[in-house]
Amino acid sequence: MRVLARKREMTDQADTRYTVDSVDRAISLLQTVAGEADLGVSEIARRSGDSKARAFRLLQTLVRRGLLARSSDGKGYRLGLAALMLGHAASEQMDLIRIAHPVLEELGQEIGETTQLRIRDDQESLCVAKWEPKRDLRVNAIVGRRRPLHAGSSKAFLAHMDDKEREAILSGPLKRFTKKTVTDPRLLRGGLEQIRKAKFFVSRGEINDDLISITAPVFVAPGKIIAALNIAAPENRVPEERISELGDMVARAAHRISAALGFRSPANEMAS
Repeated sequence: MRVLARKREMTDQADTRYTVDSVDRAISLLQTVAGEADLGVSEIARRSGDSKARAFRLLQTLVRRGLLARSSDGKGYRLGLAALMLGHAASEQMDLIRIAHPVLEELGQEIGETTQLRIRDDQESLCVAKWEPKRDLRVNAIVGRRRPLHAGSSKAFLAHMDDKEREAILSGPLKRFTKKTVTDPRLLRGGLEQIRKAKFFVSRGEINDDLISITAPVFVAPGKIIAALNIAAPENRVPEERISELGDMVARAAHRISAALGFRSPANEMAS
C-alpha cells in the first residue's frame, strides 16, 4: 500500500508548540520516499510542499545519516540501510511488547506486585510495558521512564554488553540516587560479573530507598539481551526467605518471553 506524506492539515490539528519544523519536514520527506522509491528532488519537493532547495538540503542530511540512499541511476532516492535497521528494531520491539504483556500480567497477579519490562536506549534503560496490582501501596511504574544503566534493574544491560562499551559507561559520571547506589566502577564490575552468571539478581534501594526489585534478562541470542523483566515492591513486603522463590518465578517469566521470541538455550532450559 502506498504510504503518503503527512498532510499539513493533520499537523494543523496537532499541538505544535514543541515541534521542530525542520525535523517535521525531514520526516515528511522520508515518508514520501517510503511510499514510492526513486523519486527525484523536484517531485519530492512538489509532494511535500517544500522548495526544491530546501528539499535537497533535507534529503542530503537524510542520506548522510543513512536513512535514505541515492537510486542506482543517481537521479532519485530510496530508503537507506539505517531506515531498514530502524524498521527491524521497531518490529522486534513491538513483537516484544505484544508477547510480554500477558506474561507481565500473569506474573504480577501471581506475586501481587508491580511488574515491568525495560529495554536499552543508548546509555539508559526505558520502561516499555508494565502491570500494576490494584492495591493502595504499590510501586508506580511509568511507561517511558528512563533510568541509567548502573543502578537497579538496568544493570542487566550493563552486565551483558561487551567490555569496551561497558568500560566507556563506567568511566563516565555515575549518578548516586541513594546511599545504596554503587558508583565505584571497581565494585560495579564485581557485581556485574555475578549478574552475568546468575539467572536473576536483586536490587535493594539503589533507585528508591524503600524499594526492592528482582530482575531477569530476556535474550534473543546467546549473550544478546533485548530486555530486562522485573518485579518491584516495597522492601518490607519481600522477606528474605522468598527471594529465591520469587527470583525463579521472574526468571521463568523472562525465559518464556525469550522462547516466544525464538531464543532456545538448552543449557538454561527451565520449565514454564
